[in-house]
Amino acid sequence: MVELELELRRGDISVIIKGATISEILQQMDNALSLLEQATGTLKEKKIEIAVTPAIPITEGPHIGPPAPASCRDAITRLLSTDWGRTPKTLGEIIQAMELNGIYYPKSSVAGDLLSLTRSGVMRRLKTKAGYAYILARPL
Repeated sequence: MVELELELRRGDISVIIKGATISEILQQMDNALSLLEQATGTLKEKKIEIAVTPAIPITEGPHIGPPAPASCRDAITRLLSTDWGRTPKTLGEIIQAMELNGIYYPKSSVAGDLLSLTRSGVMRRLKTKAGYAYILARPL
């Protein structure tokens, strides 16, 4: 059976109505509209402002092609050996770039491998305003 869904919006607030038939949704619509009116009225009375802070997306990032990286370490070095990696990158930027390429490792694994690569001399760690940033010590 197909379930239908109707979303009503007023400003930043939305109400979703679900039902199996159109008549079922129409029956619930009056209740949803009054709920929406009450919610917006309450927010106006209390003078509550809703602010949304978007994450900083990577619009253009490195793309590493096949074959898939064998390990987290391999993914990090391949990302930083691209043109994108020529400037120092923070842990957060490296994780975002990995996710952009469909590579998912826990933050702790990435941080541990960055530390290990730094200690072995493959990478350098630099202190920046945003925290520590990493860059390859020499091109691979």
